[in-house]
Amino acid sequence: MKKFLITLLFIAITLISFSQSTQVSLDTNTILIGEQIKLKIICEKIASPINFPSFYDTIVEGVEIISRSSIDTILESNNNEKETLSLSQEYIITAWDSGAYYIPSFRLNEQIKTNPLLLNVLSVTIDPNADLKDIKQPLDPEYNLSDSLPWIITLLLITLIIYLLRKFLKRKEKKTTLVKAKNLIPAHITAMDELNNIEKQELWQSGMIKKYHSEISETLRKYIENRFNFIALEMTTYEILSKIKDNISTNNSQELRTVLQRADLAKFAKSKPNEDENKESMLLAKQFVDQTKNSEEHNE
Repeated sequence: MKKFLITLLFIAITLISFSQSTQVSLDTNTILIGEQIKLKIICEKIASPINFPSFYDTIVEGVEIISRSSIDTILESNNNEKETLSLSQEYIITAWDSGAYYIPSFRLNEQIKTNPLLLNVLSVTIDPNADLKDIKQPLDPEYNLSDSLPWIITLLLITLIIYLLRKFLKRKEKKTTLVKAKNLIPAHITAMDELNNIEKQELWQSGMIKKYHSEISETLRKYIENRFNFIALEMTTYEILSKIKDNISTNNSQELRTVLQRADLAKFAKSKPNEDENKESMLLAKQFVDQTKNSEEHNE
């Protein structure tokens, strides 16, 4: 009863203390170990730039992310009002240890921050006096020729693959000349040349802010694709950050997130970064390329 009253008091203080323009909510504040619930982040009618929360594998230590939705973006404008942006995202979360987990508030900018939450995780109660039941023996299924069909197809495919490989290797052995691979320009040099060219065009100074950030984002994605060998051009910002995080430092990961997310907002949410943010994106992009370049290519 005491725990229940504390939870109610915490929720009441939260509702009174925070702005109605942002909200972080849970389906329920109490779950069993391993039970999955939905956490939703909503930012409505935001008129100033914000840093929308972004998580990797956990919300806080002990609270694991099972899946997440894409960020829903709505841009609204009236004749007599300033344009406003509404963002929302949903996470499916769970926890594998019992206890009370405090999810702190997240500051979006100097004026706006989300509400904190409290999640109680309860262990499953086991009745020691319950009757034990025997485990049923497995039943032997009736044999059917269709059961063996997948194995037969697999064996045929393996045989075909072996035949094609042997044929290819024999053909390769007959070649008497070797084709020397041409030397490719290192990825970091190509990326730096492209970034310098974007900077010389003075796109954002001419009002083409969306094109400016889009070209920086595309240049970084091509660099990452060539440097770290995965198809970054076809991946979302979140997928790139998740894929590359083990290969770069935390500081480089934060710089990359800042540049790519700012470009996403400029392209899809019609956000208009200010002069300092435009300059910062170029600086961070060059810094990321320089600090993550292949040292062996650089020495050559």
